[in-house]
Amino acid sequence: MSIRAILGGTFNPPHLGHIQPALYLLDYIKVNTLGLMPCKIAPHKPVAVSEAHRVEMVKLACELDKRLYPELIELSLPSPSYTVRTLENLRQHHADTICFFIGADSLYNIQSWFEWERLLDYCHLVVMRREGDNFEPPSSLTSWLNANKTEDINQLHHQPNGCVLLVNTPLHPASSTQIRDAVSATTSALTPPIEWLPTPVADYINMHHLYQDKSN
Repeated sequence: MSIRAILGGTFNPPHLGHIQPALYLLDYIKVNTLGLMPCKIAPHKPVAVSEAHRVEMVKLACELDKRLYPELIELSLPSPSYTVRTLENLRQHHADTICFFIGADSLYNIQSWFEWERLLDYCHLVVMRREGDNFEPPSSLTSWLNANKTEDINQLHHQPNGCVLLVNTPLHPASSTQIRDAVSATTSALTPPIEWLPTPVADYINMHHLYQDKSN
């Protein structure tokens, strides 16, 4: 059974806090490809730069590792975009099993997602728990987690969907908000403290003067 992993997000911009824990997780579950999937419209938060810029930055971020690729299917779907609809479309276009990566904070809020109860009809959820953080999902998720969680990676490879796997991943203290703030505050070309950013992404931000005014 072929498996692909997907990490969704606004990627505004994509940074190592997204990529490094996800690559660690990819090794952990023994999967060979990870799609970075920029969302078309985020229902819960605004996007500071154009879709075209976010796509180009994702493509540049994918140059970091040969296992990464840009997964752009959500951008072709009607607005607003919802994860369950995107996963449904992915399954219609590909026979692969999908492991959908989310952070623990997303899990805590998953009951606010559109038709969240159907997510496991189309994928396995793989949850990135940051090392050192307390894992405290809301009590309203307890019965759902107990019914669906697994510690057996083999289940991801032998079942097409339906599992929730919780994995401790290395903490990488990167923040898109802090990166955007750093760019808007600087008067010279952006340089990595911003060791948080892949170099090609930092270069692209500099070249196109992103996050420096509201016209981006």
